[in-house]
Amino acid sequence: MGQASNKNSKVTPPFLASKLLSLLLPERYSDNVLGDLEEEFYQLAEQDMKLANHWYWRQSMSTSMIYLQKKMRSIEVLGRLNFYLPLAMVLIAISLVSLLSMLTDPEFISPRFWDELLQGKIHTALLSENFWHNFWSFIRMAELDMLIHSESLIIASACLFILSYQAKKPQVSAAKLAIWGYMLAFTPYLWSIIYIGHNSFEARQVGPIIATGILSLFYMLLPVSYLVHRQLKRQQAEQH
Repeated sequence: MGQASNKNSKVTPPFLASKLLSLLLPERYSDNVLGDLEEEFYQLAEQDMKLANHWYWRQSMSTSMIYLQKKMRSIEVLGRLNFYLPLAMVLIAISLVSLLSMLTDPEFISPRFWDELLQGKIHTALLSENFWHNFWSFIRMAELDMLIHSESLIIASACLFILSYQAKKPQVSAAKLAIWGYMLAFTPYLWSIIYIGHNSFEARQVGPIIATGILSLFYMLLPVSYLVHRQLKRQQAEQH
């Protein structure tokens, strides 16, 4: 029992996944669900930490989606999510760009982080406890010139033009616009991972491709949030 406790003290479930669950789950279920997930996580972590992290994320996302679908039916709740989640993602994007620009010791994030980075998967930093412990330091170290990137701006502008066109259609609900908008926002980053995975690049060539995907996401998050907010207001006015 003491040995299991010592092992568990060295590892923790992914912070972001736990936080997402605690925000979305009803309070009366939250402790039980999180407790069950954590117990299974610690058992898996004794065998394979990476497997445990992936399992916890998968379970968290599937559980979150069940409750998110219920909450999305409420304009008020959708409005809150549309404000807080993009804002959080903007900060995460800034911290990832800062990390990418200043990274000297990939093992500081995790032993496998360099291999993940060479595949374009900088988002795996979010699974690292060290990343979250230093999150605000990454934000403070970010400089304005790190966030200026013409290619990403062009990509983001093209995606926002498509979304603005969709928003003008009368049959498009705020929830549907939110799904389209945030899918578009993440598409450049997902494309960067696929592009890197299907080509052979030197390590120094990978960074700019990752940056293009992350900064495209960064440029799009708040405009998408605004378009969805405007659609929510319109939908709310029609209901009264």
